[in-house]
Amino acid sequence: MEISVTDTYPGLSPESLFSVALRVNKKRQFLFVSKLIAKHLAVDPSLALGTGTLLASLLIEEAGLDGYPDTKQLVEMIETNKANRELSIESLEFKKEMPQKTVFIGMAETATGLGHSVFQHFEKAAYLHTTREEIVGMTPSFVFEEEHSHATSHKVYAPSGMLEEAETIVLIDDEISTGNTLLNLVCALDDQFPGKHYVSLSILDWRNASQREKIETAINERGISLKILSLMSGEFELVYSRAPEEPIDKLLNGTGARAPSIELSENKLSAASKTKQQYISHTGRFGLTSKEHDEITSWAETAVSQVAKKSDKALVIGVGENMYLPIRFALALGGNSRVQTTTRSPIFAAKTTGYPIQEKAKFNLPDAEGIDQFIYNLNELDIDRIYLLAESVVKTSEWQPLLAYLEEKAPVEWISLTTTKRSEEIE
Repeated sequence: MEISVTDTYPGLSPESLFSVALRVNKKRQFLFVSKLIAKHLAVDPSLALGTGTLLASLLIEEAGLDGYPDTKQLVEMIETNKANRELSIESLEFKKEMPQKTVFIGMAETATGLGHSVFQHFEKAAYLHTTREEIVGMTPSFVFEEEHSHATSHKVYAPSGMLEEAETIVLIDDEISTGNTLLNLVCALDDQFPGKHYVSLSILDWRNASQREKIETAINERGISLKILSLMSGEFELVYSRAPEEPIDKLLNGTGARAPSIELSENKLSAASKTKQQYISHTGRFGLTSKEHDEITSWAETAVSQVAKKSDKALVIGVGENMYLPIRFALALGGNSRVQTTTRSPIFAAKTTGYPIQEKAKFNLPDAEGIDQFIYNLNELDIDRIYLLAESVVKTSEWQPLLAYLEEKAPVEWISLTTTKRSEEIE
């Protein structure tokens, strides 16, 4: 792949933001592997949060307000890959109110945590993220397609009035490659909620001239206002060669009788999936106000206070769309903790020097609609404890293969963010 960068946030290099990997997907055979967002690679939570702060500052300045005052320190942290926990904790206090009534939407599954990390800096606003999950008894506010993805349909379950009353809608993703997903999302929103002003925030924007023109033409025909902001933009060209052969991945098949060591009972919702998986309000899947989002700090501190043992070399693992809560848990944990998340994205793994994905594990999880799940590069990490954060645990047997695999790496504390009983539901 040949990459040319045309514009970048001052001080940031491509090497600090991403690597390129092969993707096991006929629709799109490559992937920009982010070094910042805590999805495919384990990162310090400060990097994930700092990336959101930098994007939030871009948006704030675009609105004519004073941005975050210490962006140079954020850039230095990202560029050197040296965590600054003090800066992260201080930055959580930086808040602004947008001139218009604003709703932020993070894209599943990769950018739900990034969306939160942007939204944490705004007062009197609202946040929600798209989801691939189907909620029993609920009709999505709207649905749109991500054309290159394995699971293409995104659903949005917005509280009544949230999108109707919004004046500006901010769409947050880690990357824009062709712009098709962004255009599909904006058009789906405009069909249901016309007359909004849109802003797109992303780390990377790789649209070429014709792709930029396609979006410009489409929004002009509809009379849509759309501003696109990113930390880095440019173009790439695929140089095709024969794809390497990869052995067929076997599903993890370990067994056991483990149960969650901690179950957190607060903030559980009455919403449930077809297989009775449960949800908590803090994820943002069903909408969060700025005040509700501020409660996550105390949630993380309370959750960390219940662990059996703290470690200076811990790995916090989130599951699927639940990215931000593990990031905040890792920050509250302190030490040299790192965080990453399981993913639906199948990436080619190879023991090749400089290649970002060295090894992987494939497994199934409840509510995945038959789509395999993956976690990458655990053997590359120097860790002595793992905290696995599951939003819901209904049948412990379904989790045993993953738990057995993780316990080969380090002792595991398994934390369920909801209780298995349904007697403490809140609306």
